[in-house]
Amino acid sequence: MTSTDLPDRRTSGPTPRGLRIRGATRADRTELAGLLRGLSLESSYRRFQTGLGPEPPPAVLDALLPEGLRGAAVLAYVGSALVGHGLWVRAGATPVAEIGLIVADDHQGRGIGTALARGLMADLGAHGVERVEVFASVTNEPVIRMVRRQAPDAVAEPDGATVTYSFAIPVLARAVRPVA
Repeated sequence: MTSTDLPDRRTSGPTPRGLRIRGATRADRTELAGLLRGLSLESSYRRFQTGLGPEPPPAVLDALLPEGLRGAAVLAYVGSALVGHGLWVRAGATPVAEIGLIVADDHQGRGIGTALARGLMADLGAHGVERVEVFASVTNEPVIRMVRRQAPDAVAEPDGATVTYSFAIPVLARAVRPVA
């Protein structure tokens, strides 16, 4: 992944200056646990559909740091502070992957999630993934707004209190290999 100062498409302003996005590894478990511990109950529920408790379970940390052909994770920093996490996980042997994002409460609404999603899209395309799925609660307005803005052709499949959005990765993203 590359560092980025991407402009944000929202009217509220640009992505924070100095935002840096990099690939994550298992060595980032402790730092990622700190980000998750700092989440409000609302943010935790929006991302995981449950509360994580005072200490993120080891299995959750393992799942959030996939490696190899199965998936990948990225971390977002403003200065030296970890402020976001994103990942993609392949859906079996298909060219489809699910993505998930989390941004620290005090950094939400600044375009960091959108920048994480863009970094993930470039990585997905380089790994032969053609379609993306985003699973969210129907009340998760930040995710719904981002999908509508960034993937206006996404197909929404509601299922009770949740919705899954599905959309194709832009052809350009499939042709570009991200810089490590």
